[in-house]
Amino acid sequence: MRSTVTRLLVVAGLALMLIGYLLAAPWGASSVADADPVIVGAPVLFSLGIVSILASALFYELWPERDDDRTG
Repeated sequence: MRSTVTRLLVVAGLALMLIGYLLAAPWGASSVADADPVIVGAPVLFSLGIVSILASALFYELWPERDDDRTG
């Protein structure tokens, strides 16, 4: 269970990072003055993705392991 939730957190974090990057990158901007993000909160989405990936490691370590989660 905890490995499934950890994987979901990592995938969600990577998705947020990708979406945040694509919406914040200045695609086709001719100068720095025109380099505003498409969505104002796009850098926040990228940051939430990083936090989600870091939280997945905390979740995996702090969530108690059940007997049926063990392999071997």
